Amino acid sequence: MPTNHYKITRKDLFDLFGRLSDAYKVFVPYAKGERLYFDKFDPAKEDLIELGGIKQSQPVKSFINPPREKILNGPKKDSKPLILAGVKGCDLSSFILQDFVFLQGDTEDPFYATNRKNAILIGTDCTYAKETCFCVAMEGAPYPQKYFDLNLSSITDYFIVEVATDKGKALIDNFRMFFKNANPQDIKLRDINRDRVTAQVRDFIARRGTKDTVQIKGAVEKNYNLTALWQDFASTCVECGACNLVCPTCHCFLLFDEKSKEDFKNRYRIWDACLYKTFAKVAGGANPRKHLYERLRNRFEKKFDFFPKVLNYFACTGCGRCIEACPGDIDLREVLKGLVDGKWNKPPNE
Repeated sequence: MPTNHYKITRKDLFDLFGRLSDAYKVFVPYAKGERLYFDKFDPAKEDLIELGGIKQSQPVKSFINPPREKILNGPKKDSKPLILAGVKGCDLSSFILQDFVFLQGDTEDPFYATNRKNAILIGTDCTYAKETCFCVAMEGAPYPQKYFDLNLSSITDYFIVEVATDKGKALIDNFRMFFKNANPQDIKLRDINRDRVTAQVRDFIARRGTKDTVQIKGAVEKNYNLTALWQDFASTCVECGACNLVCPTCHCFLLFDEKSKEDFKNRYRIWDACLYKTFAKVAGGANPRKHLYERLRNRFEKKFDFFPKVLNYFACTGCGRCIEACPGDIDLREVLKGLVDGKWNKPPNE
């Protein structure tokens, strides 16, 4: 598999995106205040494009496994494949789990497989870290390590381009006039930037005392039956499901049929959330997780016990989106600390 390194100026990169827009749906990150969001490439808004920074507010799964997808007549035959640029390492690493769920079971999911096949993923290094970032504690890094076709590392007014797949190499070969070969000094500058941001993340982890995967291992299983602990963790949860919906590794879905007055109309697949009261409800009204604390416990059990055992992967990338999205101020890092240290706000009678 090719591992060449090139470089391209910001101006040439946007020129390239403009040309690719004829054959692809090209999405890039735009800055809106302190947040980044994906939208279609627009040459008129080039000043707002941010191919550095930190992760976008929306997880990359929304492009490969959309929040709402019609599934009645098989995968949609879209005329244009997707180029998604600016994807961060914490999103890309989630494909370990997403691919396992949708591609490696007894039956390959045709919708996910089609979207995955028709996407070129262009990663980018983070150029700074935020207090909610803890990717390093989850065995990740603030730069893409795998699951990208090309990666962009910002160096002043140009980018180092790393090629990881044949799809990425083909794109460069077709537009070779935009790219120059990178030299050892370019790679050295990239590595200095990566080390700087990694150090920022490590500093945030150290200040808060965030637990890493070695410390977390076995903590959920050990405390699984401590009802008071889970009730305390869930005491401010409002069951909105935001933590599930913004998480890059969450993958649960619900099938529902849309009906007209006369007949069946369409069938859709939509994201589901294990914090919803009806998540585990079955026919007849039985609900094996009718209590909120049981549903929150299920979220942690799947991420930090089930998938480490099944896939040897902790199903959290350390992106921090759930921390930022939670209106109940539930901080996943603090829950993990409570599990590992055995400390939480015990009720007075305990």
